[in-house]
Amino acid sequence: MKNLDEIVIVGGGSAAWLAAALLAHNTPELKLTVVDKEVGTPVGVGEGTLLNFEIYLKRCGFSVDEWFTTIDATYKTAILFPNWDREGNDIWHPFFEPRSVAEGMPQVDAWTNCQQHDFREYGSQFYDCNVTQDRVDLKQPLGYHVDATKLVVFIKEKLKDKVTFIQSEMVTINRDSDQYVKSLVLKNGQTITGDLFIDCTGFKSLLNQAPKRVNLDSRLFCDTAIAGHVPYIDREKEMHPYVRSEAVDHGWVWNIPVRTRIGSGLVFKRSITDVEDAKDYFVKYWDNRIQKENLKVIDWTPFYNENFWHENVVSIGLAAGFIEPLESTGLVLIMEGMVCLLGRIRDHRYNDGDIELYNNVMKYYFEETIDFVSMHYAKSTRTTPFWNYVKEHRVPSERELYYAELLKNPNKLIPNGCKDVGSYFSGESWGHWLIQLGYEVAPKKLPADAKTIEKLVIDAHTRNEKYRGTMSPMHHEAIERLEALYNLPKPKAPMAT
Repeated sequence: MKNLDEIVIVGGGSAAWLAAALLAHNTPELKLTVVDKEVGTPVGVGEGTLLNFEIYLKRCGFSVDEWFTTIDATYKTAILFPNWDREGNDIWHPFFEPRSVAEGMPQVDAWTNCQQHDFREYGSQFYDCNVTQDRVDLKQPLGYHVDATKLVVFIKEKLKDKVTFIQSEMVTINRDSDQYVKSLVLKNGQTITGDLFIDCTGFKSLLNQAPKRVNLDSRLFCDTAIAGHVPYIDREKEMHPYVRSEAVDHGWVWNIPVRTRIGSGLVFKRSITDVEDAKDYFVKYWDNRIQKENLKVIDWTPFYNENFWHENVVSIGLAAGFIEPLESTGLVLIMEGMVCLLGRIRDHRYNDGDIELYNNVMKYYFEETIDFVSMHYAKSTRTTPFWNYVKEHRVPSERELYYAELLKNPNKLIPNGCKDVGSYFSGESWGHWLIQLGYEVAPKKLPADAKTIEKLVIDAHTRNEKYRGTMSPMHHEAIERLEALYNLPKPKAPMAT
């Protein structure tokens, strides 16, 4: 059994400060130190969040009223995937709560009996409200688009009296005879001791001396991104309440509208597309609204370290692994990793069983995420080099095959909700994607005939989606109300060139 009195977090990006926030609020008796080099280099790939973001910040003691406008947040209801498997086919993946059109008739299963109706409108939720009308139902499950840099600044300010923050580069790691980290020697001459060390040093993963790396080259296909900030030209139209992840010749482009600008990037494979060519393509994609010299290049090899917790070092964020930003899972994996860690050390001690359990849970999270992201690349009809490479190398996972077979079985309904530990992509999420990708779907056997079921589906759509649209504010109006309330200036459109 190892006792805890001091925890040291090494790093200065989102992972480090999200980790510090949770620990500072929930284990205030422990001494907490954050160590970062003099000039930090946060990656900041993704700024879209999933449903656990607000919950996590609440567990850190931060209410939405404190951070929403401070970090330039807007609302996120879903991800829209324009032209994904083929030109003109937009896939819709919303946040949703399981809904039935009648007793014993889940919405997606009911839709299988009337597949002539557009799935996005009749088998899913919120499409009319969010995409067609650009409105946001503030009572529905919500994620957020956020400025990750401002999120770090916000947390730092909140924790200034709760943690010791040292800005000096780590130069030496001292270990004991069992190879546990005992102390860090910094460039400024300080020696920092600790009982548990949280490695948030990004891809360098400086503290885990024996990472068991799981290479994902055969399961994931992108390894580079060109990213930058795009100014609004027409904020009312461009500040939509969902992320856009559009398939393009070289890979895909994300579009995340925060309050003051758009965060965007092109994700591709560098052995197929040259980085300079990717920059040129991306600048042209945005009609020169972004300058080539202002673009950041982020490259990675898809991986995770299955010994997330090794000895007395816990890897969080990019030090633990990185998949790709397709479903906004970067921040999710940070937060889930910290929630799981807190559960193991809340009594200020841990043993080998805690380490083993933590690693098993986190491996499940990563494996499920990898399978779900990889599935997105199934059934593409595109014929450019990148998409041809995907078709030649992609192998469906066992989880994907399971859901594909389930869709074809008329006697099995699609599981709803996230009922398992280590799961945040429900059976309905898998069903949404596979259906829209064109997988075979059998009409499910339900306690009514097809004509009755079709009427129930149409009535539910009219009752829920049409009503939601008429009762919900335009997204830009909801943000403008907050700007007026907090006296925030609107961003200025770029000057004509």
